[in-house]
Amino acid sequence: MNNYYDFLGVNRNASKDEIKSAYIKALKKFHPDVYTGNEKFAQETTAKLNEIYEVLKDDEKRKEYDNSLMIQSQQSY
Repeated sequence: MNNYYDFLGVNRNASKDEIKSAYIKALKKFHPDVYTGNEKFAQETTAKLNEIYEVLKDDEKRKEYDNSLMIQSQQSY
């Protein structure tokens, strides 16, 4: 599974502005009001993007998320 950074197409050290820009770009592509493909896919993708942005825009939530990624990577070895 892709992590939040991969989903947005940004590096883990991306700035808040880079994250916001990637989020808005993805929303413009996948929002159900503009996406011409499968509506359920558009709704699910938009919900995921909103979830991701809520975590990555908040310093504390992002720190917790980054820590969870580090723990996951350590457990996979």
